[in-house]
Amino acid sequence: MKRYILSLFMVLTWMAFGYAQDAHSAFSFLQLPSSSHASALGGDNVSVVEDDLGLAVHNPALLTNVSGRTLGLNYMSYLQRTNVVGAGYAMEIGERSMLGFQVQYLDFGSMKNTDAEGNVIGNFSAKDMVMMTTYSFDFTDRLAGGVSAKFIYSNYEQVYSLALGVDLGLNYYNPDAMLSASLVARNLGGQVKTFDGVHESLPFNLIVGLTKELEHAPIRLSLTLTDLDKWQATDFYNSSDDSWKDILLKHFIVGADILPTSSTYVSVGYNFLLRSELKGSDRHSLEGFFVGAGLNVSRIKVGVSYGNYHVAASSLMMNFAIGI
Repeated sequence: MKRYILSLFMVLTWMAFGYAQDAHSAFSFLQLPSSSHASALGGDNVSVVEDDLGLAVHNPALLTNVSGRTLGLNYMSYLQRTNVVGAGYAMEIGERSMLGFQVQYLDFGSMKNTDAEGNVIGNFSAKDMVMMTTYSFDFTDRLAGGVSAKFIYSNYEQVYSLALGVDLGLNYYNPDAMLSASLVARNLGGQVKTFDGVHESLPFNLIVGLTKELEHAPIRLSLTLTDLDKWQATDFYNSSDDSWKDILLKHFIVGADILPTSSTYVSVGYNFLLRSELKGSDRHSLEGFFVGAGLNVSRIKVGVSYGNYHVAASSLMMNFAIGI
């Protein structure tokens, strides 16, 4: 039975390599992080093996590393009056499998509604939300797989859209070599209710991640390769004059954890794509850089990160989880 499940999962993952998407997709909020640790490592990470419920949103296979009966909360400031809040819960369902539930909610706050002449005629709100159920299973002591089913909803004033999506993830972890490798196909699916009758794709992302802890130093290095289905200049914002080397670099995210103790970490990350997209903001020279830290004491886990996801503001993200 386990071989059958693994074979089916590998076929689905192989199918993701051929899943083409248009660069202009709806529901871009799905690309925001849910884990402050992943954010601190450059905005995304799919291969760090930690007891972190938020990391399971980045890679559903990582849910097997979460302690059973864990409740998690997260918050991120995005833009002015725009905040992201989320909650999740994970529990064991057998010796080798985990079940998790997550919800992420982005509220843009209240905005002025104007007519064609610019007269204010009232206020309106906009919001995005995703609810997901995640199942993960340890195929072996070193190989885990996971799948997340998503219900996605966006409402902007008088229009709204609904979509269904699926994330697939694999993780290989060798504790003897202190090496982790992951493959994730994120946001497979599509709209079931469009905004205005025109179907838009989900922001599909094919990701490979590697994480290696150094043997003689308390340092853990991560390399994340994102958007591996996109290799044209038109797939990226403001890339018409980019060379093939520029396009290649936009797939790279690098990060490092310094591990002072077994229960603490300090992280720094660099995202080449975000650096390219935000470097024209004239705000400062730190676009693309991320920092963060975390603490795990008994059954309580706290994390924080800081970086830029938008030209208009910096983002502070916080995670809190507790075993119940």
